[in-house]
Amino acid sequence: MEKGLFLFLAMVSFFFLSPVEASSSSRPDITVTPSKIGQGEISLLSIERKGAEPEVTWMGKKITLVADEKNEILSGFIGADLTTRPGRYKLKISRADKANPHSIVISVLSRDYGIRRLTLPREMVELDADTLKRVKEEIRVVRELFIRPAGSSLWRGKWIRPVAGTVISPFGPRRIINDEERSPHSGVDLKAPEGTPVKATNRGKVALVADHFFGGLSVFIDHGGGIHSMYFHLSQAFVRAGQLVEKGTTVGLSGCSGRATGPHLHFGVRLNGGRVNPINLIEISGRLER
Repeated sequence: MEKGLFLFLAMVSFFFLSPVEASSSSRPDITVTPSKIGQGEISLLSIERKGAEPEVTWMGKKITLVADEKNEILSGFIGADLTTRPGRYKLKISRADKANPHSIVISVLSRDYGIRRLTLPREMVELDADTLKRVKEEIRVVRELFIRPAGSSLWRGKWIRPVAGTVISPFGPRRIINDEERSPHSGVDLKAPEGTPVKATNRGKVALVADHFFGGLSVFIDHGGGIHSMYFHLSQAFVRAGQLVEKGTTVGLSGCSGRATGPHLHFGVRLNGGRVNPINLIEISGRLER
């Protein structure tokens, strides 16, 4: 009887208290908030600064950390792309001296963002050969921004909204345009009358200013550490590629350039190439000031 009980408890320990799971609760110097994230969402990772600098990887990519003003806490963001397969993923943390390597299992949950149906003029949807060639080249150029090696982080503290307007089209819904399914909405559309100043959501370097078929006059900012922000449909741009901009700098004015049916700002964020909700980033980053 005692032998059977021992085997039962051993099986419970193996399946429900794996070394990875147990270690996540035995390191109060490491916190992940929230501990579970949905598709297209972000968590804040915080590590007490002591000993050798930690090295962090998530889904095979390095997570760059930033020290707080007191140089006591290192913080960074982990996120799941809009279409990441739901499941359990390891966040791996080790020191440069390889002492006490640590893993935390983070669950990525399925999110249903719904469906948005749109009807647009045919010329905005059914592209001729020249326009299609143009669009493919624009996509190639933008993708190259996201696969470049991530430099050191330029951002600091809480992220801010680029305009004060409310969300008029949320992040994530599948889009049905003229009865055909298209890519999901990978940013948020914010209410912004023509000529509204558009501010940089955080400190960074302007990576690209371009006039694109879909996004219109667009500004892309590289915040370092694998984080990029995007501002589409502008009427004017006040920055140039290579320029360092501070948080709150006016990068342009809102408009309705590109494929837009009226003035607004499309605001997007990529985290290590993944499409994540920019409003979620702003809300989560508020914890950096607590």
